[in-house]
Amino acid sequence: MAKKRFPYLLGHGEIAFLYGVERQTSQLWKTRSVLGEPDAVISGNPYWLLLTVLGLAEDGTREYSPQRLKDYKAGIVGGYEVADASELPDIVGLKEIPWVFGKKYMDVYQWRVRKSLVPEDAVISGSPLWLLDTVLEDAEQRGRVIVQEGIGRIRAGEREQVKPRGRKPSAEPKPERLPLPEARTFLPDEHSGEDVAAFAAELLKDGFSLTVRPKR
Repeated sequence: MAKKRFPYLLGHGEIAFLYGVERQTSQLWKTRSVLGEPDAVISGNPYWLLLTVLGLAEDGTREYSPQRLKDYKAGIVGGYEVADASELPDIVGLKEIPWVFGKKYMDVYQWRVRKSLVPEDAVISGSPLWLLDTVLEDAEQRGRVIVQEGIGRIRAGEREQVKPRGRKPSAEPKPERLPLPEARTFLPDEHSGEDVAAFAAELLKDGFSLTVRPKR
């Protein structure tokens, strides 16, 4: 069997890791259109191509860590770069796999818990992802019946979306409150003025106000 290859995809967790920021900052970049629309949405979660993410550094206001980039790549077995989202293979998560078998979500979830489902090809931002071919090969080996209609939906690009939670929005919804970055403590023996200035600059650049309260 040929060795599986999985494209470099990143969620908010990986983007924050590469750029050395909080996950909320990556989410804020998306909200403020610094980070464009996701290149893929799988089981309701957004993902971006590696080239898209590295492009955030092109204007010189952000810088990713080459070592962290190397570490990220090392964590994707058989990883490779994709230049355009249209070139992505068919990838599914736990919300789409039930379509393949005509099952409910909890049925497939229990398969995974009981290790009667092939291990995921990658875990991105905490969510397991599979190549569709991986799932189909596993189904053949286990003799599971597959539903061609469900496979057709996946190959056509359809993916499960996250349903809105809570009350229905009013006709004039209130502006969304952006998540605050986590607080940081700077100590005289461990940090420099440059560290404090860099953190303050990042907050101001992203539109947050800043209050400094010295402590002994």
